[in-house]
Amino acid sequence: MPDVPVKRQWITGDKLWFLGSLHTLHLKQQNTTTSINLTSSDITLSGRLTKLSTSSRHKKLCGWYKIQATNYLTARSQYLSAQTGLKPSSITVKTYNARWGSCNTMGEIQYNWKIIQAPKEVIDYLIIHELCHLKHHNHSKAFWQCVESFYPNFKDAQDWLKSHSSKLNI
Repeated sequence: MPDVPVKRQWITGDKLWFLGSLHTLHLKQQNTTTSINLTSSDITLSGRLTKLSTSSRHKKLCGWYKIQATNYLTARSQYLSAQTGLKPSSITVKTYNARWGSCNTMGEIQYNWKIIQAPKEVIDYLIIHELCHLKHHNHSKAFWQCVESFYPNFKDAQDWLKSHSSKLNI
């Protein structure tokens, strides 16, 4: 059974996922414009925080995650596209409520930015999954053979997503 999502307060000490690792959120009051810094263990939101409501802190963090996701997913998709020979016509990152990605018949791949919280291996599975839809626009046996040919342990990644997806809901 999936975990129950955590109601975040967006305060120092909150735990946030990024590329499969938990990071501790720190709020740092400064007389500067708002910025976000990532280290190996922390995500620091700095700036005039006394003027930011809880929902504004949430919005700033989501914006940062979307930028990170766009950069990472675009670069990684281009790399895996070159490895597989499966070339999308475009790659975009957006917000989905009930899916991690999609690929249409025009070859356009869209990803849910929230996947940036998952481990790199799980993200690679998602990218391979969507790239294989360029060849097979369904979930047929041939599609799954395509996925497996490029990502033999895809079932482990699927299991991880099923058991952790509620933790990736910012």
